[in-house]
Amino acid sequence: MSPAVGRGTIYLYLQFLSSIVAGYIFWIFITKFTATETIGNFALVISLSEIFANIAIMGIPDGIQRFLAKSFSEKKLRDAKVFVKISLIFLSIGIVSSSTLILIFSGWFLNTFGIPLNFIIIIDLLLVSYATYLVLYSIVIASLKTNVLPIIIIVSSGSRLVVGTILVLMDAGIFGLALGYTFLGHTLSSILLAVVIIKLVKVSESNKKADVVGIKFASKNLLTAGVVAWIPNLITTVGLELGTLVVFGTQGPDQSGVYFIVITLVSGINSILYSLFTIALPVLSSMLDGRKRFAWETIRMGSIIMMPISSSLIFYAKDIMQLFSPSYIDGALSFQILLLSVFPATVAAGVETLVYSYGHYRRSLAITIVMNLPRAILYFILVPIYGVTGAGISYTIGALIGFGMSVIVAKRIPMKFAWKNLLLVLVIPMAINFLVAALHITYIIGIPLTLIISYLILIRLKIFTRSDILYLIELLPYRISEPLLRWLAKLEKAFGKFYD
Repeated sequence: MSPAVGRGTIYLYLQFLSSIVAGYIFWIFITKFTATETIGNFALVISLSEIFANIAIMGIPDGIQRFLAKSFSEKKLRDAKVFVKISLIFLSIGIVSSSTLILIFSGWFLNTFGIPLNFIIIIDLLLVSYATYLVLYSIVIASLKTNVLPIIIIVSSGSRLVVGTILVLMDAGIFGLALGYTFLGHTLSSILLAVVIIKLVKVSESNKKADVVGIKFASKNLLTAGVVAWIPNLITTVGLELGTLVVFGTQGPDQSGVYFIVITLVSGINSILYSLFTIALPVLSSMLDGRKRFAWETIRMGSIIMMPISSSLIFYAKDIMQLFSPSYIDGALSFQILLLSVFPATVAAGVETLVYSYGHYRRSLAITIVMNLPRAILYFILVPIYGVTGAGISYTIGALIGFGMSVIVAKRIPMKFAWKNLLLVLVIPMAINFLVAALHITYIIGIPLTLIISYLILIRLKIFTRSDILYLIELLPYRISEPLLRWLAKLEKAFGKFYD
């Protein structure tokens, strides 16, 4: 893994981690003062706004990364500026079109979900803020200047935590959650990202006479790459959000609220994984050689990071759900089932990112469709029967089918996997967690204990290598990395034979 993607991933990981921590603290607090019905209504609004936001962005975030990454790496800031302007024009067109669609379907929303006009207005506001955030965020990612993201997310998360909590405690209900927590967070983040982007594409006097990419060329290429990514991303979003909609429609807002908390937990965990693949796309797109090896290393590191965490949570699902409220314990089984999707999703995401970077759009689309189409169909079959558990089963089956498709695509590229290592990464944490849970060790001790033991065994088996550890430490800021390297040196001196 290159230093660029490594350091970029570290900052992206810190951004995701700060967002996850802030979000979990907020929901643990809010669920104790808010009825599950209110959370369920909020989930409905969020799901619809995210589906229409993904319609509005027209695949721009993925498309622009393919071209901006190269422009930034070659210091062609005038080209980058053109691509940014074109992307914002397309975004504006998409937002207007998507908002119009919401108004057209407002009558159907009222009849199907009982959504009144004031909810439609909230959905529109969330659509605009979220779509804008996604596009601006992707531009910063393409530049690999991800060091600003943790600061931006801390500022926006802190602000929305305070405002959202105040509004909810003032009995603002869904309006407090939607406008105070979500809309404010996306809007403030977008403003800060815009400031960063202006500085990124600022052209010096010496560059103003350089050749610049044509508007027609930029529009055509951005639209082509965007539309190709648009369909898979929209399918993925529908595959994720449709579960909430079906649960709401068949089980009511209470159960929808339970499923929302469950899927929010899993999405937060998966965001750690996608920090790797998000930063990998622009890097892969700008590489001329070694893409398959790079993609494999990303999958390997993603599995090593994710499996000990997800395995621990599977065995302590009830304890985790209990943190929110006794009302949410019903979602523990669904939570466990959803966590089983992490491993197949890791492999599928890695292969899909690789083939997209090559421009093999049909293969990328095949993985996405095969993963999400069965998932969507199963929602309508299993959710009416099994409720939130049926939604979890549907989602995980889709991930497993997508995993199978990604393996087929990988063989055709061809791309090699060290399956023995991946299997050990999957089995070892599960076995340790099973033993710890069987001893009835409290989750406060059990989760960190299983993480430590899992990584020690993976290190001993040379699956998680010394070079991996050193590489990750050296990516951290100097004030953090230097003490860690000294501490590691002392450990190696005391336990030097551990690596043998």
